[in-house]
Amino acid sequence: MNQIIRHAQQTFLAMKDPYHSVEKVYPQAIHAVEKCKDIHYVGIKNAVQIPLSLIKRLKNYGYELHTIDRCSINGRAIDMQLRNPITGNRMTGSSSGTAINVFLGINDLGIGTDGGGSVLAPAMSVQCYGFISPLIEHEHMKQYEKYSTDGLCFTPSLGFISRELGLIKEAAAICLDLRSGEKTVNVFCPESLKENIKLLTQRNRKVEINVDSIRFPEFDNSRSPMIDFLRQNLPDCDVLVSYEKKIDVNGLGDSIFGHFDHETQAVQLKSGKFLIRVANMVGATALCIPDTALASGYVLMCETKVEKIEKMFQVAEEFPKSEDELIERYFRNADAYFTYGALEEGLIGYK
Repeated sequence: MNQIIRHAQQTFLAMKDPYHSVEKVYPQAIHAVEKCKDIHYVGIKNAVQIPLSLIKRLKNYGYELHTIDRCSINGRAIDMQLRNPITGNRMTGSSSGTAINVFLGINDLGIGTDGGGSVLAPAMSVQCYGFISPLIEHEHMKQYEKYSTDGLCFTPSLGFISRELGLIKEAAAICLDLRSGEKTVNVFCPESLKENIKLLTQRNRKVEINVDSIRFPEFDNSRSPMIDFLRQNLPDCDVLVSYEKKIDVNGLGDSIFGHFDHETQAVQLKSGKFLIRVANMVGATALCIPDTALASGYVLMCETKVEKIEKMFQVAEEFPKSEDELIERYFRNADAYFTYGALEEGLIGYK
């Protein structure tokens, strides 16, 4: 498709705002095509933590600000105003609008903030890639220390959401000065994933990826055991891989809701959110990779060291992209949002 038409359709859809996920649209973003043919539209969470310096840095590489996105109030893990376009459930937060706008195709890249899963979880809930790293605008982010709903002190990280791993990798490389390379990678994963990951990584014989299984405890809603688990194991590997599934499909992954009683805790536990809730809290860099199953995927984590982040992307590129023709046709076909009724078609001369 002609790039001008594609970007125009992205703006038309943003202005129609079918899922109420857009705060503001910048239609003039299309003028960037005059200077650079390879333009990617960017949406940012409506959050004070996202600095102008990051937007400007990405703009130099063809990433053009297109929308300001709605987000959940006060960083809540469930957005009570927005709906997940696939399930109709309350949308996973807090970078909720950012994830929806990437999923719909309004934007190619989303920028959000993640304290306890607020980029990774929304991305997974709508079959998108998500990435966070404390190294992105590290000095700027130091000033935003806060407390989680369960009393844990943390500094939020900035992160990216996209339908394409390549865009996530490119944006991360721009911000973190990453280099491509082929290095030996040591991976930890649960026993249930070991053979599957071995099969995936054996396709590329140029890169040696050693996969070892470790015991993953059965986690509940408490973050502390998960934090202890990551602090114990991340230093001993290059990349730790887990699998999290059905994010906010069968439960409500929100600690405000869950804190009341045993019944609400049980509903929270069914949300499928585990290590993605604590990756940022241990200062890790993390990447989620969508699977074909609904709101499910692999979660890759590593210590926040440039060499380990580079290795994490090496491993990520071995996972096949999850394609879904029905999702593409139903949600990302711009024409579907602008069909005319019979009377209107007659009035404007359509046959």
